[in-house]
Amino acid sequence: MEWEREITIEGKNFQVTISDEYEALRSAFAEGRAVIGLWDRGRADQCLSPATYLVESLSDVTPQLLERVVQRKEGLPWNITDTRRLLIREFMMSDADEIPKELDGGKDAALFCSREMLESYTRQQYGFYEYGIWALYHKDKKVIVGKSGLFNLDIGENEEFYSLIKKNDTPLELGYHIFTPYRRQGYAREACQAILTYAAASLTDSIYARVLEENQASVSLLESLGFQIIGRTHSGSASLQCLYEWNCL
Repeated sequence: MEWEREITIEGKNFQVTISDEYEALRSAFAEGRAVIGLWDRGRADQCLSPATYLVESLSDVTPQLLERVVQRKEGLPWNITDTRRLLIREFMMSDADEIPKELDGGKDAALFCSREMLESYTRQQYGFYEYGIWALYHKDKKVIVGKSGLFNLDIGENEEFYSLIKKNDTPLELGYHIFTPYRRQGYAREACQAILTYAAASLTDSIYARVLEENQASVSLLESLGFQIIGRTHSGSASLQCLYEWNCL
């Protein structure tokens, strides 16, 4: 069977086709419409490959799902969550022109300053994981004041940390960077608190963070957010690296 839904995004109407049949999904996708597959657990021969998103019931097709399915197909950024001052959303290619090149922006700082690299990141990271580093867009100032988000925790050489991390899921790490002109205005805490709330509702109940012990600003931020230190290691460095954990339970 086949069902049609319509949703308006930024003043433009989009049609979404929902079906439990391959041909209906294939035809709708070929015509440029977003599609959602209706999965039947009892059908071993069911093929819904044209659909990136599947539901088990029409009641699962919420307005938010319709919006996000269309946005993903059209290459539009998802709005993740918001705060009093900030809209936390996915990066888009044009954002690369606004991102300052700052030396303390982290190992992937250059990625966000290149249209080509940012386009590749948004397609692969958001498209596959549906989380990543997001833009912190100031709703009143109409500028990006920094970036923050979640990424897969990679312990690397810090073998001492392996035994401290829960193995029942892909561990996620919290990261943030506020651009120089907007620091000391509370944006980091505001954004990170909202991201933790979003993660607890949509992704996982445990988040990790790593920081050098001498970085008192970040240590204070993590502790104010409810993170607890669970380990320290030198890892070949003169500075102690601390592993923090946050739990929503």
